[in-house]
Amino acid sequence: MLVTRGARLADPGDRGSTLVSALVVMLVLSIGGLALAAIVTNTTATLSDSRSTAQSRASADAGLAEAVSALRRGSLACPGALHDVRVDGTDAKSPTFSYSVTCGAGVATITATGKAGTGMTTTQAVYRYTETPSIAGDMVFFGTGSVDFTYEVRPMATGRLLDIVVPQATFDCHTMLPGNITVGGNIEASGGCTIKGNVRAGGIVDICCASDTIEGDLSTSGTGAGKVEGTILGNIHANGALNFGWGGKRVGKSVTTSGNVSLGNVRIDGTLTLPSTRTFNQDQGAVTGGVVRPSTVAGPTPPTLPPWFEYKYKAADWPGYAVVTLVNSGSGPGSCGYFNESPGTGWTSLAGYSAPTIIDARACTNLRSGNGSTPVVSIKTNLVILAKNPDLTTLTMKAAAGLPSKPKVWFVTEDITPTDNKPSCGSGYGPTIINGTVTATSIAAMIYTPCKITVSGNAGGIRDAWSGSFYGGGWSHGSGLDFTADPIALPGMSSGSGAGGGTGLLGALVSQRDIAPQEIP
Repeated sequence: MLVTRGARLADPGDRGSTLVSALVVMLVLSIGGLALAAIVTNTTATLSDSRSTAQSRASADAGLAEAVSALRRGSLACPGALHDVRVDGTDAKSPTFSYSVTCGAGVATITATGKAGTGMTTTQAVYRYTETPSIAGDMVFFGTGSVDFTYEVRPMATGRLLDIVVPQATFDCHTMLPGNITVGGNIEASGGCTIKGNVRAGGIVDICCASDTIEGDLSTSGTGAGKVEGTILGNIHANGALNFGWGGKRVGKSVTTSGNVSLGNVRIDGTLTLPSTRTFNQDQGAVTGGVVRPSTVAGPTPPTLPPWFEYKYKAADWPGYAVVTLVNSGSGPGSCGYFNESPGTGWTSLAGYSAPTIIDARACTNLRSGNGSTPVVSIKTNLVILAKNPDLTTLTMKAAAGLPSKPKVWFVTEDITPTDNKPSCGSGYGPTIINGTVTATSIAAMIYTPCKITVSGNAGGIRDAWSGSFYGGGWSHGSGLDFTADPIALPGMSSGSGAGGGTGLLGALVSQRDIAPQEIP
């Protein structure tokens, strides 16, 4: 074999060592690559989590800012909620926020939650809040006689809580009320009562029975002793003594009072605050959040109660409305008899008006549809009906088909003394009677009267139904009524909160903190 100078034969052992070296190098590189991949993955996950957390916090802050802004400009009622708002558009992966607002005992609590990717942040801010009920709620009843709502009265859910305002008298609840209640006198519950919203009373509370529930906050400004035998799911703020019952019920949040407390066997989930100089009888009750005994405790701010809205008819209040004035003689068109005498052609003739019209029946001794007929009127336009003694027995009013907007109807008994700041139901004037009366939800109808609004029965086997608002000098019912709130008011009168709950003035920030998911109400 010829061997070239300078060359040598490869040793088989050398080839083996080269292979081992290559494998070692490959192993080292693989381990390094895996380690680098793990570092990159972990870093990416960390950065992703950090980004989600940062975005969720920014979303929660955006929700809080929007709620504060809406409360300040009056476009958000309290309590209220808005959910699933996309921060960056409509894409399903966009960050979102939701918020809810509760009010009572002089504060508004805003809870805002932001979500982004895997991150979720919830922040809660407490602001000073002065509640100012609107001059015209959905149902407003003046007068000093007690206003009672029994099982026969059924306020209907409308996607928001109703505003029920009783500026001078006691309100007595025996039924389910999806509303906020503002009352100048006492708030009473006499069995079978459930109030879905907040209650503000100038007097004391008297909840007689274990079957009674207030789901919102309760504030009472009277200095007498209150009684609570049922359940309060929100806060209680009282200006006098509180005697709780023995039905094993609970208060869902905290109790603050400037008077004595007797707890019975009630459980308070939050704190109990009362002055150190007052008596606390715990009995068999429990206070989960502890008892706080400062030297003094301020009572709640009394509810802001609206004055009586005086209204005397002026044509200038209704620009663009034609006026039809009835005469108190004869029975033909344009007369009181045309409406009052069977078959009540005057009522059905209302369907023929195509432009806003005022029916001025003040010359009539009374104006009644309860004349043996059961008129059904499909209206095409807004109507104002002025009368001293409106009797709407077996009257049905609804909107004609195909209208571009909902027509409105006002039944107005004017105040004969519009300068004394109280309802004046004078001689010759009487209550507005609902009896087998139906105003369909296709229209919004209002009763304004300084006299009583009287629900007297279900004539003709028809259950009374009203869609719109009531504003009266008193309230009396002896039969069933289904009431659906639909904001409508007189010229110069506030139309209420519209979106639900009461309105108010947002004050200074009291506190703000992040809260854990289990703390979210």
